[in-house]
Amino acid sequence: MDYSTYTACLSAYHRLEQSDDKKLYTRRYRQFLLQVFSADSVLQLVPNAAIQLLQKYSEGCPPDPRLQPLIPALGMIFLNAYHPINNQYSGMAELRLLSGTLAQRANVVFHHLVHDRETVIEPLQSSPPTLPRYWETTGCYYGRPAVRYRPYYEGRDSDKSVDTAESEVCRKFYSTYTKQSLTGGLMALWCPHLICLGFHKMPHAEGRNDIFSALFKYFEKAPETVIYDFACQLAPYCMSREPLFFKDTCFAVDEMHAKGHVGCSQASFMSNYMQVRPEVININTSAAECSNSGLSRIKKSISYMDQKHAILYTYVYLCVWNRRQERKHQSRLEKELLRIPQDM
Repeated sequence: MDYSTYTACLSAYHRLEQSDDKKLYTRRYRQFLLQVFSADSVLQLVPNAAIQLLQKYSEGCPPDPRLQPLIPALGMIFLNAYHPINNQYSGMAELRLLSGTLAQRANVVFHHLVHDRETVIEPLQSSPPTLPRYWETTGCYYGRPAVRYRPYYEGRDSDKSVDTAESEVCRKFYSTYTKQSLTGGLMALWCPHLICLGFHKMPHAEGRNDIFSALFKYFEKAPETVIYDFACQLAPYCMSREPLFFKDTCFAVDEMHAKGHVGCSQASFMSNYMQVRPEVININTSAAECSNSGLSRIKKSISYMDQKHAILYTYVYLCVWNRRQERKHQSRLEKELLRIPQDM
């Protein structure tokens, strides 16, 4: 493998460190290089939608504005690199070469994931048959029947590796469960408005398979953004199994849990995307954490119930929770409308 492109960027960064008038630009350059040289998957740094844009930039085209929200670290370099007088700072030529290398590497990895998958059970394109009120028995409720089955992936879903990291770098969240030997519980998906989208009972401690299966089975199209405290490892888990389904999904670690992630780069931090995506600044990244704390109110009650009654109790509680949240948003909207002056 040719490492000349990487060494050229490191040399450019060393030259930048010697200058005193470009400290902000140098810091952005360093943050980008730290993400490039991290052990994270290249697709975490360079999503599929950014590959062609990155390749065009490496060929001499001006940076596409769409690159900034896709690769925040590179976008911050663009914001701090160009000057109306100097046109650009040093190190940009090497950055173009590195961009081409990253685009090529991301393209190879993505196509490898697409074509190097063996499934024993292919996911159905039509909805699997379900019984009326099936969730009372299965403990899985997402407001609709499953869109497709969750396949078995040969070579990836063995008993030992189905929910352990393919990349053993950052195990911050998963190791917490293994150390405490926690049993199963309830896994719920929440929207930023604190509305529960669905839930299922877990026989074992929460893992990435719970989130992956819920998203893949019950969503016709993958969400644009998934905020999870272990997103740095959820992303490669999902991409290694269904790269086409999740190719446009941004997996991000919420702000509250980002500080505990010392073994992975900032490419998966939500705070990283907030710098270049104005639409996500007002998102409540702690919505799931706040809502899950509400579930603790019924924790003791359902611990004394059998499975069927625990499922029914959880279902009713979340229905009431969702209705109360809807009423809060409706009341807030009505108050805002009253403040708007009416046209005479």
